Amino acid sequence: MRWSILQKDKLKHAIAGVALSIVAGLFVYPLIGLATAAVVGALKEIIWDWLLKKGTPELLDFVATVAGGVLGAVILRAAR
Repeated sequence: MRWSILQKDKLKHAIAGVALSIVAGLFVYPLIGLATAAVVGALKEIIWDWLLKKGTPELLDFVATVAGGVLGAVILRAAR
């Protein structure tokens, strides 16, 4: 059961990374979208989870967000 919950959490982070990357990348450049996903993912883990103690800060959450950001940047790059 616990593994399933972990997988869903990482999937949510990856989807957020894709969305952030595509939205930001559409307005400027795909790599800016990737950078946006990485920065927002890091800030979420540091501020929301660690400093405000609203969640559990996890490196793999950040990695999943960045992986989604990479996928979003690749999708935008391929579409151009």
